[in-house]
Amino acid sequence: MKIIGVSGFARSGKDLFTSVAQNILSELGIKSEKYALAYELKNDLKDLIKEKVNIDVFTENTSEKSIIRPLLVAYGDLMRKTSEGKYWTSKVENRIVDSKADVVFITDIRYDVYPEDECTWLQKKMSGKLVHITKYKLSPIPSGNRFSKNKITKIYDSAPNEHELLNNPKILKRADVALEWQDFSDYCDIKTHPTIRTTVSDVLKKINVI
Repeated sequence: MKIIGVSGFARSGKDLFTSVAQNILSELGIKSEKYALAYELKNDLKDLIKEKVNIDVFTENTSEKSIIRPLLVAYGDLMRKTSEGKYWTSKVENRIVDSKADVVFITDIRYDVYPEDECTWLQKKMSGKLVHITKYKLSPIPSGNRFSKNKITKIYDSAPNEHELLNNPKILKRADVALEWQDFSDYCDIKTHPTIRTTVSDVLKKINVI
């Protein structure tokens, strides 16, 4: 079994990378599964939240998400601190042990604080590979009060919160593959975009998955 951790800012394309990678592997007859540390967090609290506020912890409703988010963040942080980063990874590890897949993706590696935190767990204990994703948009360079149409630069996503601002540089340094890709979401069905597919395929080759 090969294990791939995916990291990067929120909305950088971690799920997109995983989805396209799984499609490529499926076409090659390679069985894959994906897991998320965040799923384990929500799963821990689903009964409590349903009982107390009658909200499905896996809701896609923006208003409901905003109501339960503070609890999720606080509980997630508490369990990380009391276990020195091992509580959530141990839950995913139990699922991996029972998996029959050839390749497993973990879609939200975010921390490298404690000696056995997510990065070390992935790369050392599980012998996995870490892919870090950075997303950017192409934009004209400002020239005085006007934009120069002939000069284009990359505008990178900023950290959505303090946790990611502090941890993202650490994760990037430890990545086996650091991937930068353009945000094509305004132009096409990104899952089938040939550049996206080629980029993902190249990464899978670099880490010897295909």
